Amino acid sequence: SNLSPIAIAFSPILVLPARVTLAKGRARVVAVRAASRPTQGRVAPKTKSTVFSLSVAETKADSKGLGLVALTALTALALPEAASAAVNPVASAFAAYGHYLSLVLVVASLTTEKFLVKPGLTEDDAQKLVIADSVYGVAGVLVLYTGYLRVTEYGKGWEYYAHEPIFWVKMGLFAVMGSSSLFCTTKIVQMAIAKTNGETPALSEKLANRMQKIITGELLAIGSIPLAAALMARGVGYSENMPWQAGAAPVALVSLGLSIKYLKEAFQ
Repeated sequence: SNLSPIAIAFSPILVLPARVTLAKGRARVVAVRAASRPTQGRVAPKTKSTVFSLSVAETKADSKGLGLVALTALTALALPEAASAAVNPVASAFAAYGHYLSLVLVVASLTTEKFLVKPGLTEDDAQKLVIADSVYGVAGVLVLYTGYLRVTEYGKGWEYYAHEPIFWVKMGLFAVMGSSSLFCTTKIVQMAIAKTNGETPALSEKLANRMQKIITGELLAIGSIPLAAALMARGVGYSENMPWQAGAAPVALVSLGLSIKYLKEAFQ
């Protein structure tokens, strides 16, 4: 026989009991069956009662075809195990935990800023405002980093997210939140510099109202992100024909445009 051990192992001819006809060449029709019980006291003859009696086609094409089937089967069995082994569950869990924790810190710091920003800001409240805005900045960077890890390493993969329009809506919400925060951060830094120079930080009613509105907008944006994430994870709107540039370009334009707008307003 020209069959390799792997081809024999995966060959459908070995189903017991079975009667198989090979389609190609001048193959013979054979019966394959297992003996019901061993023969006592003597060696079983090489007849139909032999444990396995196998006949194959006389051409090499059939044996090569079976070998390819076996190789395909082995590959299909091996790939899922390799894919699952490549993902470290502990690292994936920490990436998810860091992502959720950073989002909680962003909401907490923005809420703190909303309560602290008011006309006639005291020096103590101004110091707390600096701390809250610093936490907000660090948490925002952590959101981006852990989000990047989840997209490229521990999530469904870039090939999925790139064609998911809700993913780009989520990124757009984050861009709105981050870009609009530049106004408040700039004003807080300016007040901190004034305090360092011995001046009393002043916050007018007009400026306080403007900062309050922007912080409210940031909270609304980040409050919409979990909904976008839930829709995204369920494949709502997914399209393989969508190029990633179609999603990335609007996000970049929104981020750039709002950053210029709020920085220009803050320095006026």
